[in-house]
Amino acid sequence: MLRMIVLMVFVVTMVMGVAVTMADEGDTRGSSLAGRWNVVFQMPRDSYEMPVEFVVASGGKVTATVLGPLGTFRIINTEAHLDGNKLTIDAETSYGKLKIDATLEGDRLRGKWFHDGLVERLFFKGEVRGMRNGTYVAKPPLNVFDATWAHIERDFYSPDFNGVDVRSLRRSFRTLVAAAHTDGEILSIMRRMLGEFRTSHLDFFATPSWSKELHPAPMTDSDTSAGITWKQLTSSVGYLRIESFEDGPTVVARVDRAFAELGNYPALVIDLRGNGGGTLSAAMRLGDYLLPRMQSVGYFASRAGLTRHRVRSIDQINPSALPVFSGYKSEDFSREMMNKGALMLATGGRAESRYRGRVVVLIDEYCFSASEALASVVKETRAATLIGRRTAGAMLSADTVGLEGGWTLLLPVWDFRTPQGVRVEGCGVEPTIAVKQRDDKDADIEAALAFLKQ
Repeated sequence: MLRMIVLMVFVVTMVMGVAVTMADEGDTRGSSLAGRWNVVFQMPRDSYEMPVEFVVASGGKVTATVLGPLGTFRIINTEAHLDGNKLTIDAETSYGKLKIDATLEGDRLRGKWFHDGLVERLFFKGEVRGMRNGTYVAKPPLNVFDATWAHIERDFYSPDFNGVDVRSLRRSFRTLVAAAHTDGEILSIMRRMLGEFRTSHLDFFATPSWSKELHPAPMTDSDTSAGITWKQLTSSVGYLRIESFEDGPTVVARVDRAFAELGNYPALVIDLRGNGGGTLSAAMRLGDYLLPRMQSVGYFASRAGLTRHRVRSIDQINPSALPVFSGYKSEDFSREMMNKGALMLATGGRAESRYRGRVVVLIDEYCFSASEALASVVKETRAATLIGRRTAGAMLSADTVGLEGGWTLLLPVWDFRTPQGVRVEGCGVEPTIAVKQRDDKDADIEAALAFLKQ
């Protein structure tokens, strides 16, 4: 499963898609801003780059459009301006206020971004840096459009395209793309078109170029590696925080280390809130500690797999007839999916010392993809009690497809069902105990501790 972009990047992406009014100093200053830029936002443990297009009008008005991955946060109000070489963006979002202060120096941009957020654990502050993309070469929009449709018609996970009349949709939007004048217009049209499919893991965006000089040296603190941290909540309750599901033997080893230190606690809280998903390693290893024996934890099917099984939907497949994959590497899983077209995942019972205490898993509306799969499995198997809010309902597996002109298509290619055949995509996973979010305290943790005292 594809690792989804960190939530804070979504917020920044939405904020940058605004109109910027320049100070009344003529158009010469604005001309230095026009074009496609690479902009990097520094986070506490990483940095995230996205392409931004600035379009300068004759009257001095500048429109900034983030061409990167689609955002999910709502912008309530935005004010932005360029005063001389000082760029300021103030935005009120559904999760608090966000501000960007930057200085334009020729083909460079540098400044700070920070927030006054409502949900502290999702927001940070840091440096913002930008550089004009001097290597970008535009390609004919219709070439990109036709290539996008070739991939959709061949690999989209649902043979009926979720009920969309693809011929009519393609014909109407091809005319719109042909009339587009900027990358921002192309992006808007393509996303409107893809929105007709009513599915997650489907997006169209410009490919970040990853300008090495814009990124500092990566952080190597092993105590926060792989987005997995843990601590003691109370004398009898341990706490395991998983920010994302990453891949590789280092991640498996880190899960082992966490349970080596938390295994003697009578109760454990696993926090998946805000987890955007990811790959197999951590989730499969967690299953070894939470499930008493090797057992099914869900199955995937591609278009080729449906054809091989002579069905039109994953719901028509007999799960018991599927080959089983129980490894930890996403690379191995992908290779098997290419060969078989449909696979049953299985995990459990392989840990040297299985965790035998009571387990609570915290979830919320910002749990996507792999985190939703894990939540659905522990709920069906009763390996844990879910506390929080319903997950996002975005449980598919996607590929990123490079297109000419520096564009990328994110395409859902594998459908998913839980061991009992339940669809998570579009539905989400409901908690066992629903909790209303509060601004002053962590109500989910309070609910978990109250439940574990029973």
